[in-house]
Amino acid sequence: MVDDPKSKAWKTAETEVLDDSVLNLVRQMALAMVGMFAAYALADLVTDRWLDDWTGTSAFITRGGMFALFGSVSIYLTSARPIRAAIFAQQEAIDAHEAAITAQAEEHRLVGRLQAAFDMAESDAEAFGVVAQALDTVGDLPAEMLLADSSRAHLRQVAVAPGSGGPGCGVETPWSCPAVRRSRAMSFDSSDDLDACPRLRDRPGGACSALCVPVTVLGTPMGVLHVVGQDGTPPGNDQRVGLEAIAEQAGMRIGILRAMESSQLQATTDPLTGLLNRRSLEEELTRMRADGENYALAFLDLDHFKQINDTFGHETGDRALRSFARLLRRAVRDGDLVCRYGGEEFVAVFPGVSSMIARPVLERLSIDLCEAVAAGEVPPFTVSVGMSDSGLGTDFAEVIRQADEAMFRAKQDGRDRIVLTDAISLTAT
Repeated sequence: MVDDPKSKAWKTAETEVLDDSVLNLVRQMALAMVGMFAAYALADLVTDRWLDDWTGTSAFITRGGMFALFGSVSIYLTSARPIRAAIFAQQEAIDAHEAAITAQAEEHRLVGRLQAAFDMAESDAEAFGVVAQALDTVGDLPAEMLLADSSRAHLRQVAVAPGSGGPGCGVETPWSCPAVRRSRAMSFDSSDDLDACPRLRDRPGGACSALCVPVTVLGTPMGVLHVVGQDGTPPGNDQRVGLEAIAEQAGMRIGILRAMESSQLQATTDPLTGLLNRRSLEEELTRMRADGENYALAFLDLDHFKQINDTFGHETGDRALRSFARLLRRAVRDGDLVCRYGGEEFVAVFPGVSSMIARPVLERLSIDLCEAVAAGEVPPFTVSVGMSDSGLGTDFAEVIRQADEAMFRAKQDGRDRIVLTDAISLTAT
């Protein structure tokens, strides 16, 4: 029983009603007996029988008192009916109030557990795992979560209730889902109803009911929690409350994770090309040096880039930089590091290999660049490259300096070529 001010107020009112009813009963009985006695005394005075028939008077008083008692009881019972009805109504209100408080407490506990679980999720995948586990707690029904991809153009299934599986909604885009489009939960009693979602019809399991709750990420409806039930019996209010809590907490956590990812990406990448920025590259090279990991490093500089800006404008120059960054990223391996070091300068790092092994990659890059220029994808330009190895310097700054000097010699030798540091050249011969 919940002990709150409202419950105490109801109980106090109930006690006052009962006290008043008992007091009224006593008053009615006393008045009835006095009235009967007075009436009989008045009659005897008129007929001069008051002193001569004391015995009869006593009997009459006794009989009158009994009649008065029964009359008062009858009056009490008659007046007690609405009192009892009021008390029962008050008790029902108290019970309903306590049930509402209990339901609210359960909802708060669920929200608290969801918050704790989502706070520990450090990636989208971990957040989706929490959603899947939570879907099993709101009922033994097929349930799933659909979420838009990075383009926001397509919905894909990211979480399924482990115990009962996913219904497999065929909606393909966020704005094709009525719940997402209207940004509110929608319940459907039967897929055969005229106003049911079209994507509920013709499912392999036959007619069904459904509940769809939108998922909002960073203020934008981006997905939906989709649950189906038996035809004519949609998920109840308790399940709806649970699903809305899951949708809200999941959307909040996924939004935070994506905002953090975007912020981190902005802090570590070059905004124009999407490659690593100089600071991020230096941090990675410091880590590799601390781990004792060897690598080859190439310093690349676009030839006559200032002429591109002066002749075609900075917008064309930016397009040339983006095109070259795309070619460079496509030429290297997945584990290699590619950085825009500054202006038209780029650095590529090849972990675990020497400059002699990495050189063919940069030769292919030069060929790809010539083909892109010939196809008109970028204005005409070439690239000069200098290469060094991590074993030739005491730290990454020394390795970069050696590669930069080799690149400068490539410029002096006519540009559009690859030059290795002297130490590498001597070792190779």
